[in-house]
Amino acid sequence: MEFIAEKSDRLDKFLAAHFAKFSRTQFKGLIKDGAITVNDYVAKKPSLRLKRGDIVVISEEKIFEFSAKGGSAFGGKIEPEKGIPLNIVYEDKDILVINKPAGLLVHPTPSQHGHTLANALLAKYPKIARVGDSPLRPGIVHRLDKDTSGLMVIAKNQKAFLFLKKQFLNRKIIKKYLALVEGVPKDKEGVINFQIRPSSQNRLKKVAIKKLDTSGKKSVRAAETHYKIKKIINDNLTLLEVTPKTGRTHQIRVHLAAIGYPVAGDLLYGSKSNWAKRQMLHA
Repeated sequence: MEFIAEKSDRLDKFLAAHFAKFSRTQFKGLIKDGAITVNDYVAKKPSLRLKRGDIVVISEEKIFEFSAKGGSAFGGKIEPEKGIPLNIVYEDKDILVINKPAGLLVHPTPSQHGHTLANALLAKYPKIARVGDSPLRPGIVHRLDKDTSGLMVIAKNQKAFLFLKKQFLNRKIIKKYLALVEGVPKDKEGVINFQIRPSSQNRLKKVAIKKLDTSGKKSVRAAETHYKIKKIINDNLTLLEVTPKTGRTHQIRVHLAAIGYPVAGDLLYGSKSNWAKRQMLHA
């Protein structure tokens, strides 16, 4: 989770104000455990004075570990949940491919620690708890936003996890999405290269930078998205095939909104489609 400081403030006070799940006292414990970074450096003191524009990152994995020691939030472990259906489209001894529905969170977060894909996976495949880099994401190699539907590949053993992770890191896996967007792009196909950074106004939101930022800040990430028109529905809606070449948080949503064609139903990025019950994006 990333935050941007908008004014000078003590670190523990800033964190407690922006993240109500923990008190200032609990954040002091998290800081001691190395769960907080400021501008990519591990924060050492709760009294650290933030400056305007500082990037504060809270490690969800560290919060999970802190909770396991009696801190709060998750209660220490992810509980299996049998009532969450899994739409499995492919399975062998190494991997699963599931069709994730919109509305299902991929793994627990400090604000929601149950009813996620991870809870469902643990119920059906208990051994998957030992697979992956973090107990927060058992078997999970990549993610989709909560309200994005579509295919996800899950590793059933550590060998498969490491293989898939390498494939993603080396960009060997081709990711394609269908996006129903507002408006009709003037070009049949195009490439969006805007950099992406966290919003200073909304911790849940990302921002596209239309003028190249050469400051070298690690919070500014290069991003590339390709799109092409599959079908023009009417004067107000177009179906696109979208291929992200990088994997930034909200990348497709941010990029399409930045060129004036937000994903229908994506209220966070400016959609006006009140008829859409979710963001119309499918992997």
